[in-house]
Amino acid sequence: MDSFLKTVGNLLPYHLLSYGALLGTELYQSFINTKICYQVLPMKEFIVLQKRLFPIYFGTQVGLTALTVATHPPYSIFSLVQNPWSVAPLAIAGLTGCLNWFVYGPRTTTAMLVRRALQESESTDADSDGSKVHQANRNFARNHAMAIHLNAIAMIATVFYGFLLSATLLAGV
Repeated sequence: MDSFLKTVGNLLPYHLLSYGALLGTELYQSFINTKICYQVLPMKEFIVLQKRLFPIYFGTQVGLTALTVATHPPYSIFSLVQNPWSVAPLAIAGLTGCLNWFVYGPRTTTAMLVRRALQESESTDADSDGSKVHQANRNFARNHAMAIHLNAIAMIATVFYGFLLSATLLAGV
């Protein structure tokens, strides 16, 4: 019982749980949830779902990254100062999550809604050369690609951090 109480009072289990939740959330949302929803839902419902889901996902990603930083053993964030290699991937994951949460996620959602409205509206008939729809498609593609790339960078950084954490644990530090 004494060893269990020591474990409960140590940051390591909380760090492992927060890191695992971060990586699991990133992988699940990126490769399972989005793909299934895209395949199963009609486009209109898919857009509505993504509009509500992605801000929560990006906020969770940032929050779990912060929790992973805050629980870094043995002395929380102060332990990271001693290991700059561990700071870099967590900083990258946090920064890319913030960029998606506050910049590219909202831009992608807005561009998606504008594009869909233009495609469905009869006013595009007045746009004989299709320049408005073309511009909306380009705007959506640019912002969506940026969000996808930032998310991929965050996942790579998170996995890289997992290897750094493993090396630290194997070294017995």
